[in-house]
Amino acid sequence: MTVNRLLKTALGCALLLLTILATAGPGRADDRNRLRRIDVRPRSGFTRLTLKLDREPAYTLTHLAGNRVRVTLRDTDGARWKRLRSYSDSNVTGCAVARRRGDLLVTVGVKGDPRGVRAIATPGVAALTLDVGSRLAPSRTSPFAQGREGIRVGVEQLVTRFDPPLKSDIPFVPTDRRILQKMLTPEEVDIILAGEAALYRGQGSEAERVFAPIVTVQSPVRALAYYRLGEARSMLQKYGEALRDFREGEKLQPEFLAHSPGTAFAYADAVVRSGDLEGGRRMLGRLIASLADKKFAPMLLVRLADILSRQGKEMAAEAIYRTVAENFPDNKAKWQARMKLADRKFMTIEPATFRGLVDEYLEINRSSDFSLREESLFKAALLTALFGEVPDGFALVSEYEKKFSRGTYISVARGMREELIVPMVRALIQAKDFPALIMLAQENRDYLGRCIADPDFVRSLVIAFADQGRFSEEAELFSYLAGKDWSAPQAPELYRRIIEAAERTGDIPLLENSADNFLRRFPDHPLALRYREQVAALDYNRGNLPKVAARLAPLLTGKGRPDDVESYYILGKSLESAGNKKDAERAMVLFLSELRQRGGASALAPDAHYVAASARLARGDRKGAMELLRAGSASASEAQRDPFLYKMGEIARLEGRNDEAAGHFKAVADNGKDPVWQQMAAQALADMELKKRLAGQVKLSK
Repeated sequence: MTVNRLLKTALGCALLLLTILATAGPGRADDRNRLRRIDVRPRSGFTRLTLKLDREPAYTLTHLAGNRVRVTLRDTDGARWKRLRSYSDSNVTGCAVARRRGDLLVTVGVKGDPRGVRAIATPGVAALTLDVGSRLAPSRTSPFAQGREGIRVGVEQLVTRFDPPLKSDIPFVPTDRRILQKMLTPEEVDIILAGEAALYRGQGSEAERVFAPIVTVQSPVRALAYYRLGEARSMLQKYGEALRDFREGEKLQPEFLAHSPGTAFAYADAVVRSGDLEGGRRMLGRLIASLADKKFAPMLLVRLADILSRQGKEMAAEAIYRTVAENFPDNKAKWQARMKLADRKFMTIEPATFRGLVDEYLEINRSSDFSLREESLFKAALLTALFGEVPDGFALVSEYEKKFSRGTYISVARGMREELIVPMVRALIQAKDFPALIMLAQENRDYLGRCIADPDFVRSLVIAFADQGRFSEEAELFSYLAGKDWSAPQAPELYRRIIEAAERTGDIPLLENSADNFLRRFPDHPLALRYREQVAALDYNRGNLPKVAARLAPLLTGKGRPDDVESYYILGKSLESAGNKKDAERAMVLFLSELRQRGGASALAPDAHYVAASARLARGDRKGAMELLRAGSASASEAQRDPFLYKMGEIARLEGRNDEAAGHFKAVADNGKDPVWQQMAAQALADMELKKRLAGQVKLSK
């Protein structure tokens, strides 16, 4: 049974390869075509290049990076046409002609849309027409569902041009240690084998680090090092460098490729990815012929079909895909070929028929290959997101992210999820399904970037949380969202809602943390002063007066008026405690002035008068201090007047107004409410009386 299966594989691969080589291979060296002339004529909306040859050309058209298109004329010779290299008009920028391995390459720079290129060849006519112009580009309209614009951007290129590194399934064969030991020291042998082990494990960077230094010195294994370095760089998608390494290795030891088919495949793949599709096809064709009896040959056939497709040989490529899909049921290549066939339908699918293609991708998802399962599930999710019901697409995208959290398409899937959640949120808001809206937002809080840009989204969430009475959950969600860079336009509103929710629930740590974050990010926001006052008041109640002074210091610069006039007062008290009497006086005077302007009253006013008066007295302004003390005494309750009257007595005594001073002290001593002030006033009166008696006993000098 095994022998029959191998024979079937070999026969199928060989017959298919012969067919391909017969239809796509080069002609004989003695039967070459020749390019005789290139005419360039601008037309209305495009430029026409006419390539005139000896006979009907065999050609391929390839789009290259940098807005270039290349026509490969197989088995063709001709002049270099250097004068056309500097040609330029509104559609074309330069036309270069070069030879490569018996072919003639005509490369044209394209201005505008690079898709605006068409090649026209008439059977039996010895000419090829190349038209270049943006007006020739196919329409970008698509039948994708309305409102999915963010998803469809870049989809075509992702599906049709994305070409990740390939695994050929050819077993990696390390170099025999005994062979290396004949040429190298034991330490050098270990280095080579360690590099090959890194290649086997898929650690391209480590392998590159090992082999890159070896190729720079003369060594018996320099050719091997070049080949292994090429494999490592192919793994890292450094295809240009890899191609140079492979060619250097081939110069030194060409026979190595016959004994290392995995290396030969990587070499051919690097040739293809560097733009030489024909050269890569030939190399891969020879490799398939040598491996036709191996179980991994069908995978190489699929890669060959990829190359043919890029060369414009769509029918030949599709024939290979179908042959592999139908004739190798137990081979991974079957699923790879089915994937390629499905992809060919992707960009022409209609909303009415997309479900069948989704089912095909989900069928491919049953394969045993990890990368195929990832790719097929992603494409099923992508199709459903584009054409299907929003919840269905959202569910498949979420499934992909869960199963392949570090997958190739994870960033695209994330963007799709962000797009799809927008219509889901809108539907729930319209239906006023508040529990579902809250759950959706909580479970997808990392995907609300597009939702948060709409101010109505935050307002709707506030309504939903309030309706459910779930204020602590509201604060938790909004705190998380406010910390995201993409929430910056709505962050002030989020912080406002967090602080309000924290006030409702009495969550003081959350309130302080949110206010501090707000002030750090938005120090000049209109709400900044209000939140600075709130947290300063909390600091004041805890006795953290230095922090209060630091928070409210901007109030003394005149930048804005406080939301709460008492912020001036707590600033003044904090400055007083620090010994800064000058600024304490300013803060208290501002407090009293603002209080008068607002027409309000405050039980703190008497103390503010007293603090300001004490500061004035300390700098020698007795008159100013007396004015504040009188005003403070008038505003104070009877129980608060003792310190004012006592201070007024001290000032009057210092200025020699003893009767006035005695009156103030006597009022405190006789009618005061505070025993301490009463005792101090009584002592002051006694001192005054003593001085008076002593002054009367002193005899005048003769």
